Amino acid sequence: MLAYTFNQDATCLAIGTDRGYQIFTCEPWASAHSCSEGGVGVVELLHSSSLVALVGAGTRPGESTRRLVMLNTRTNTSICELNFSSSVLRVRMNASRLLVVLETRTHIFELSSMKLLHTLETARPASPLCNRSIEEYAPNRLGLADMCVAVGRCHAVLPAAAPGQILFFDALQLHALSTLHARKSALAALAISPCGSRVASASEKGAARPAQHAPPRAGTVIPTRVEDQLGTTVSVHSFPQGELLHAFRRGAIPASIYHLAFSSCLPPHDGAASGAGAAAATAQVWRCSRAAMPISGL
Repeated sequence: MLAYTFNQDATCLAIGTDRGYQIFTCEPWASAHSCSEGGVGVVELLHSSSLVALVGAGTRPGESTRRLVMLNTRTNTSICELNFSSSVLRVRMNASRLLVVLETRTHIFELSSMKLLHTLETARPASPLCNRSIEEYAPNRLGLADMCVAVGRCHAVLPAAAPGQILFFDALQLHALSTLHARKSALAALAISPCGSRVASASEKGAARPAQHAPPRAGTVIPTRVEDQLGTTVSVHSFPQGELLHAFRRGAIPASIYHLAFSSCLPPHDGAASGAGAAAATAQVWRCSRAAMPISGL
């Protein structure tokens, strides 16, 4: 298995493997569609429609990791193909926009016409005249990015140029809202709640940076102060204000977090729970309420 993803309302699950991909309905559990014509390294669904985005695994000739295919699963025909200069690491879709994430940039397309609307440079090389090290401008190697699925909203989050910074972006109006300095080190996982009101993040070294509660001006960096914490923490901030709402500790021993996700609840309980998958063979779920009590650790 090379890739997996739920659709926007978690009614379907898609899995990409080195032999193809398969789509399941979750309730009742059943196979809805499958294809075994080549490895799939990235797969993305659009609600319960027949539209699926696929990127090759690159394990065989013809399975390019730089080519994105928009496919109609009902007719098993290709709608369009997009080729990029480097490997596609992640694809996110909602009813209006398509995000294609590369190491150094993120492309935003209009989903209805597949027209390129905007390109975000998510990493820039260090200037020879600059005192900062090249690590401060490391590319987005993990392909981190997320976009809310609420109708009429296109809130997106992705790593900014400096380690630990998150860019809050309006993918509908195509402008930056703010930049949050949320972590002390490079981001390891990133997620936005379904309606776009909360953002969860984890870093490689696990320490969170609580943000000030003053609402930011558009395009500004939200100032923070450093506060070290033991173990690995998952921080939850408000969008787009950047207010630190919760800081969940995974445990006393640091561990790498590979994935973050919110529950698909409707307003006013948007993202009522968040979960994390870690390298310590555990998954933990927290309730994002004022009490911020843990629900379970698996």
